[in-house]
Amino acid sequence: MAMKSLKIPQQYEFGITLIIKIDEPLFNRLLKAITEVHPFVDIDSLVWEISPKIEEVPIDDLQEILKAIRSIYSLRIQENLKNSEIITGLVNAVSSDDTFSEFSSQELAHFQQRLTKILAIDGSISISSQAISLLQDYDSIFLNSRIITDVRPVFKTETKEGIAGALVVHTLKIAYQDASGSKEFYVALDSTDVKKLQEQLSQSLIEADVVQSMLNKADVIYLDPNSSSK
Repeated sequence: MAMKSLKIPQQYEFGITLIIKIDEPLFNRLLKAITEVHPFVDIDSLVWEISPKIEEVPIDDLQEILKAIRSIYSLRIQENLKNSEIITGLVNAVSSDDTFSEFSSQELAHFQQRLTKILAIDGSISISSQAISLLQDYDSIFLNSRIITDVRPVFKTETKEGIAGALVVHTLKIAYQDASGSKEFYVALDSTDVKKLQEQLSQSLIEADVVQSMLNKADVIYLDPNSSSK
């Protein structure tokens, strides 16, 4: 069965271009830095950790390169492709895309060699790509939330006689994403519900700290999606 053709998404075009154009010694230093750096799920943290080791590359360019490299790893995970299939597919995608028409056959050959080296890395960016894939491997992924608090009047039997009392009602908005795109839903809560939710969230954080402590004792890297470079 022939492998499906690949296309370079627009958001990774500049990063792929930089991977092709960067000079060889700098590219090798970049790979060494990626291999040795502590794994971070957050791409910005990876950038800030690596940038001092390759100061010749502007921060913005480095971010684009790392985003493109991580997308290559994500492609391997999501599509369950062999390294050879990814290399062939990406080289064909670049050679057939007018966006990359400036590159010669020799530069494309160098790109193929660089993809081989990139996919051979067993370091931070590979680990972070797998972590992100696991985080996203759910039917629904949390995006954002908001709680809106309202005062709802309770009128007397005869409305014209005025207000008998009032309720405080909280509306929890959850924004999430599934296979069909971004969605949201609303849930009405009273103050007791809010306290219960708060307690459950606090308990979850305590449990996360316990698990992190156990991982540290077992010398297993804890990949916190919210951790940042120090």
